[in-house]
Formats: sequence, structure tokens, C-alpha cells
Amino acid sequence: MLNSKDCTIDKLLDDEDCLQELKNFNEKLIKYFDHDKLKVLIDYITVMPTEEDGHARGHKYPFLAGEIFNCEINQVLDKFFEAPVKAARNESIEEDQEKKDDQAAEKHSDEEKSDDKKDESPKKEDEEDEEKKGEEEDKPEEKEDTEGAAIDLEAEAKKEEKAEEESIEADAEVIDTNKEEAKEEVETKVEAEVEAKTEEKKVEETNPQSEEEVPAKKEEEVKEVVEEEKVKSPEAPKEEQ
Repeated sequence: MLNSKDCTIDKLLDDEDCLQELKNFNEKLIKYFDHDKLKVLIDYITVMPTEEDGHARGHKYPFLAGEIFNCEINQVLDKFFEAPVKAARNESIEEDQEKKDDQAAEKHSDEEKSDDKKDESPKKEDEEDEEKKGEEEDKPEEKEDTEGAAIDLEAEAKKEEKAEEESIEADAEVIDTNKEEAKEEVETKVEAEVEAKTEEKKVEETNPQSEEEVPAKKEEEVKEVVEEEKVKSPEAPKEEQ
């Protein structure tokens, strides 16, 4: 793990054999803990973890860092009293090398890009020419398609107009028929009323009895009843004798 470029303190602390190797005085592992690595271990112990840090940052790494210092390895403890000069020089040398490597890589990539551009320029011209030809060939087809679409739209508009006219005519016919039926109903009602009145008049003409005739008849009937009683009255005393 120490030979890999991705080696970090977190990965070493996650390894279960880290403490045992330190207790066994593994030289590579002891040399790995330089001033910067020891500073990280002290931060794990003294600095409170944030909410974004994981569970191991607050509950595992501080205790492992304390156990590393408790191993009392003189080579590790002596670094607290040494100035980190060598490490700084080594880092500056490494940074210079990295910068040089980056510059060389950039130059190489720029050269490759320039070569690619030179190679792509004639290809692009050919592609542009082909695209122009294709567009010119497609233009008459597009015109025909637009003309056909316009014709279809006109035909649909005419069909819609005809359908609207037919619906309006049908509605007008329905209205006319309804009016005629209403008129016929009114006429039949009027005729029925007229016939009823004519029949009443006929009945009155066939049986003419005015209000004056009715009491006259009643008087005659009363007189007849009185006369009948007078005729019957002389017979009554004879029966008593």
C-alpha cells in the first residue's frame, strides 16, 4: 500500500495491520509519517469533525492516532523537534518536476492539436461542400412538400366550411318545422274552442228556458197541489162521522 500513489493516512488507518506494523518497527511505515502526516494525525485528535465528515473521522481516526503516538517510537517522536527543511526541499523539487512534466505534456498536446487541425481542414471543406449539395437537392423537395401541405389545408378548410353551412341549414329546417307544429297546435286549440262554443249555443237554442219561465212553472205546480188538497178535504170529515 505504501508504494502506491493513492496511499493516504485514512487508508492506512482503515487497515487493521497498521498499528501492529508500527509496533513491529516497520521502517517504511515509520518513514512514511513525516511532518505533514503527523500534523494530520494531530488534527484528527484536536480538531472537531464537521457534519460532512464520515463516521470514522469522529469515532475511529482520533483513537487510532492516539494509539500511534502511544507506541512511543523515537523516530516518530523526534520529528516534533526537527525542522521540516528536507521535506520542503523535496516537495519543491517534486513540484518543479511536475511543472516541467505538465509543460512538456501541454506542448505535446498543442502539437498534436495543430497536426489534427491541418488534417481536419480539408476534410471539413469536403464535408461542407457535401452538406451544401445536399441542402440544394433537398430544397425542391421541401418546396413540393410545402405546396402539398398548403393544398391539403385549403381542402380541409373548404370541407369545414361546407359542414358548417350544412349544419346551419339543418338547424333552420328544424326551427321551421317546430314553428309549423306550434302553429298547427294553436289552430287546433282555437278550432276546438270555437266548436265547443257553437255546440253550447245550439243547446241553448233547442232548450230555451229563461229565468222568468221557471218561477211561473213553479206557481202552476203549487196551484195544482192546492187544488188537489181541496178536492181531498171534504172526504176527510165524512170519515170522522
